[in-house]
Amino acid sequence: MAGPPGIDSVMVLAAGSATRLRPLTTDRAKAVVPFLNRPLLDYNLDWLRRCGFEDVVINLHHCADSLRGHYGDRAFGMRIRYSPEETLLGTAGGPRAAIEALGQTTLLVNGDIAAALSLGPLIEHHRENRALATMALYSGPEARDYPAIPVAADGRVQGFSGGMGEDGEHACFTGIHLIERDILELVPPGRPCGIVDTIYQHLLGEGLPLHALTLPGRWNEIGTVSRYIEAQIESLRREDYPIAFRDYQRVAAGGYKSLLAWYGRAGLETPYMLAEGVRVADGASLEGVVAGPRARIAEGASLESSIILAGATVGTGASLRGVVVCENAHVPPGTVLRDEVWMAAE
Repeated sequence: MAGPPGIDSVMVLAAGSATRLRPLTTDRAKAVVPFLNRPLLDYNLDWLRRCGFEDVVINLHHCADSLRGHYGDRAFGMRIRYSPEETLLGTAGGPRAAIEALGQTTLLVNGDIAAALSLGPLIEHHRENRALATMALYSGPEARDYPAIPVAADGRVQGFSGGMGEDGEHACFTGIHLIERDILELVPPGRPCGIVDTIYQHLLGEGLPLHALTLPGRWNEIGTVSRYIEAQIESLRREDYPIAFRDYQRVAAGGYKSLLAWYGRAGLETPYMLAEGVRVADGASLEGVVAGPRARIAEGASLESSIILAGATVGTGASLRGVVVCENAHVPPGTVLRDEVWMAAE
């Protein structure tokens, strides 16, 4: 498996049940839920290819065909190998089941994140300290929503119960980590096992070298519907992931539209993203909105911090805030929606 020097293989963990993101994941894997109008996994595959990987292993469980059918055996210039799980095996059990496809040092990446972090410092720290595992941490604004991982000055993880490390920063675990094959060989084959709560706790208890390092770059976790909305709006505002803006025209900072989108005399406040075929009627107002292909927003509708998926329609005078409108769903005229997922068809 070709990859950056110091890493022999990479595996994306995409086998979860995706219960927290339902109903968006009722009929598809979380990794292919649209994020800024692209499947979420696109962001990690693009990042991994730019890091130098040519092969990736992906485990599968919930709605496996939705992921395998979308990507096939090659994507983003990389060969893809799949590791299906009839029974969920967890964040350690999943990689253990795929051990024959992995090398001595493996990069593990959670499938429910978008990331563009610098791997070089992580690899260097892992090698210099001869760690059995090195966790990538993130200290950006979003980190405050997650437990801090306290780390000693030499990079050793001090625990998982929260609290600041010796440098005083609040840094959370990204779901990205380097592990040695010795770690996977600790996992009972064929049995569910978590990597942090079981394997990494074991390393701490035995005084074995478990390290962590805060990396520069961008990171978002897409675990719940509220985070799904917030991450897209903030990533759009900051223009975090360049792959998202391919085939879009930049109208303003954080404002993007397809050349085949139309918004007439609607009121648009950044950030916003209008995909191909979107139609926004005169008199509608949008602020913090991502609209997928062929979405329709009628006259007088008011949308704020909302995601409108492909083919959905929002009726005249409807008011939406903190809402996801599912594919081909219809919001009737005059409807007021707050902080929910709307699935009803016309």
